[in-house]
Amino acid sequence: MLWTVVVCDLVYKLQTLRDLYGDASAGTLLTDVESKRVVNPTSSDWEVFLLEEVLKRTKMLEVSEHAQLKHLQQLRHLSAHPVLSGTDLLFRPTKEDARAQIRMALEALLMKPALFSKKIVDTLVTDIATNKAVLISRDKLKAYLEARYLPNMPLATERELFRALWKFTFKLNNPDTQANRQINLDTLSILYGRNAAAMRAMIDAERTAFSNVGPAAEPLDALVAFIIEHSELYGSLDPSGQILVDGRLEADVNLRVRGRFKAADMAAHLTSLLAEEAKDLAKMSKEVWLELLADAENEGQTDGAVRIGVKIYGASGSYDAADSRFSKFIEPSLAKLNAATLTELLDLIEGNQETYGRGRAGYDHPKIETVAGLLGVNTTGYTSYTKSL
Repeated sequence: MLWTVVVCDLVYKLQTLRDLYGDASAGTLLTDVESKRVVNPTSSDWEVFLLEEVLKRTKMLEVSEHAQLKHLQQLRHLSAHPVLSGTDLLFRPTKEDARAQIRMALEALLMKPALFSKKIVDTLVTDIATNKAVLISRDKLKAYLEARYLPNMPLATERELFRALWKFTFKLNNPDTQANRQINLDTLSILYGRNAAAMRAMIDAERTAFSNVGPAAEPLDALVAFIIEHSELYGSLDPSGQILVDGRLEADVNLRVRGRFKAADMAAHLTSLLAEEAKDLAKMSKEVWLELLADAENEGQTDGAVRIGVKIYGASGSYDAADSRFSKFIEPSLAKLNAATLTELLDLIEGNQETYGRGRAGYDHPKIETVAGLLGVNTTGYTSYTKSL
């Protein structure tokens, strides 16, 4: 009975792929099975043929699952066509064996959606692209994928899907991949999070293929964002891939600030950034600056980040630049200043007329004075600074 259920389920899944998803290969397989059945309607050979071809033509079954289902067919054959044993007893499976076979059939086939065929990549990618307007967050996308695709998905299928999405996201740069790069990137992160060890092992085993990325800026930016989230993967790229990633970091300060995967720790990362030219650091967005401040604070390296903002403001080359830099880099850092870094800030202001001579200094610098009072720092020796208050 269990073998009959398995055969029927295989047929129904193929019919679903053919009728609902337009899978031509599923339709061809059904036609081939029916042809074999019609030729010899009293034979069950077509059932074994069906199982063999499902393994060859789809991704429904792992090799191990196919072997177990084939063993089930052999048990069914013994049960349907009993032979006398040496002790003249008919073959009878044990209850334990029957229970094990039921569980195996459920896990190997019966609980899997029909979509686990070679068409799964195209189907899933098209689906999420079509519905990206409602899948507006990674949490919603994850819930959708887990409800429709991911339960009981064989690891081999996940690997194939991950490999295809890696190419779409980090290599190709056509109108279709450009339009769907973000949702493909989010899907990659979800898949990696489910089986990080297995996916990284695959990347390491196929290092050259996975390092064949870019060279356009958009796919490389997406790769940098992915590595920022999964920093261990930078070491999984070969030198050619790392060179392309490094090139994007050098070209964009925002990526460089977020790309801490190249440093041993946050302290080393902040030291490296502090060594850069202030004019380059000033190009980072406020969003990235606030992210750096928060990350540094979480890792006990607040002062290292604050000193970067102090350096940027202290090197302002015009009144307008100083106005903008105070608002972006100093104001969010005021509550994080310590006495030593505040003194460094005062020294830089005192030596730069573009900071103390601007009109908005009378509005901005009293905020520094308030912090100085709280920290017990005497500012009376900074004559140009105090005149700006």
